[in-house]
This record gives sequence, C-alpha cells and structure tokens, in this order.
Amino acid sequence: MESSKLGAAMKVGDLAAAMEEIAPCRLAASWDNVGLLVGDPESRLTRVLLAVDGTLPVIEEARLAGCEALVAYHPLVFAPLKRLVAGTVAFEAARAGLSVYSPHTALDVAIGGTNDVLSDMIGLAERRPLSAGALPLGAGTADCGFGRVGVIQSELLGDVVARLKSALGVDHVLVSGPLDGIVRRVAVCVGSGGDLVGDAAAAGADLFVTGELRHHDALRARAAGLAVVCTLHSVSERPALAPLAAKLAARLPGVVVSCSSRDRDPFEVC
Repeated sequence: MESSKLGAAMKVGDLAAAMEEIAPCRLAASWDNVGLLVGDPESRLTRVLLAVDGTLPVIEEARLAGCEALVAYHPLVFAPLKRLVAGTVAFEAARAGLSVYSPHTALDVAIGGTNDVLSDMIGLAERRPLSAGALPLGAGTADCGFGRVGVIQSELLGDVVARLKSALGVDHVLVSGPLDGIVRRVAVCVGSGGDLVGDAAAAGADLFVTGELRHHDALRARAAGLAVVCTLHSVSERPALAPLAAKLAARLPGVVVSCSSRDRDPFEVC
C-alpha cells in the first residue's frame, strides 16, 4: 500500500487495491467474475469480514459486526441477474450498505493463494502449477496457474490422509486408492478438481487432493492409477482465509479484518 495511505482513512477502493496486489484480477479464469461486485469504492472502510461463501447468515454477521465490506471468495454475482429482490444475497448486501469483493480463481492461481495454502498443509516441495487452464493469454507467470504439483517425502497414503485431516481440522475425507500405497508426487486443486484429473495423471502424480470430484472423474482417476482424496468443496478452500486476512490487515492500516464464524460447507458428515 502506498505510503500516502498510511494514517489516512481507508476506503473500499483501498480494499480493492490491496486485493489486486494479492490476487490480480487479470489472473482469473476467462469465465469467472471477480473483483468488486457490490458497493462503492469511495465508501468508508473500518471493518472487513472474510468468508468462502457470502450466504445470508454471513451477510447478517457482517452487518451486526459493523463491517462495511465482505470479501467472499465465491462470486456473489456470477451469471447475469434478471432480478435483484429482497432475500437474495446481492440485494441484502446492498441493503446493509456492504460492499462485496470476490477473488475466486484469481486467488486460486496467485502465488500464495488457495492452492499454495493447501500445498503448504501437505508439505509440497518443488511445486509448480498443474495447468495454465483457462488463464487469459499472457496473464500469468511461470509460478501462476491452476492447481499445484510437487513432491513430499515418500509416505503411506494413509499417513498423508491422517496428516491432512489434522491440518484441515476434519474427522472424515473421501479416499480412492489403497491406504498402504506409497505416495511421493502429489497434485492439488482446491474446490472442484475434475478438469485437472488428466493433468494430475500426466504430471506423474501418485495422489490428487481436491475438494470434490464427480463420480466419473473419480473413476477416470482410479483407472489412471491416481489415488484421490476429496475433502469437501469449501473445506479445501477455507484455510486460505486466515492468511488472506493477515495480508489484508498489513495493507489496510487501521482496518479490522476478521474471518466469518458463520461461513461453513453446506455438507456435514453424520
């Protein structure tokens, strides 16, 4: 953040500028909708809430906490809107005077973003992007891209699973592959990883860690000899919120940045 901003009153535009430093919008997939989706860049900013999903409970949490802005990882507005009425999240955010910024795939692709956070939890070394995917031409660098692939010390799949569950704070994940199999090369993709199964296999990965896979993508991975761990979609993404909050707090002096307590995956293990 520019030195001229130090000590000055922060605005929503400063939040957008900070997010642009962390996860430039030009890195987002061509089909995505990222950036400031609701609100006024000139609005005053004292409190920011972070969440994976900008659900109605999260919008209410932000309102009650006196936040002027919400960083919702998944876009609040994605497809063209035909109606903007009471009860929809975009309307309720606007009614609450809440600006909403969504980074989505820009944060996935960016160095230190969602995929790097998940890779750090696994201890992935010598990593590189798994795919350039739908990156706009010329937008990225050699270190930017969808997913990550790298190596860990040779380890039993069952031990990797146990370590990952502990790091994520979950009791259960879905596993395809023998727990006594040896894992050395690992690919990761937060969220829905079906489009990168072929890339993971082509990269020689022993294991693919993602949020979720469709049935036939899981069969395709198994046929390729690729073990899979699925954590649930947003479970794989949520660990990136705390590091993002720290980066924003460092760039927005005087602004209180916190993570939502009401943001959670819609699925629960019973």
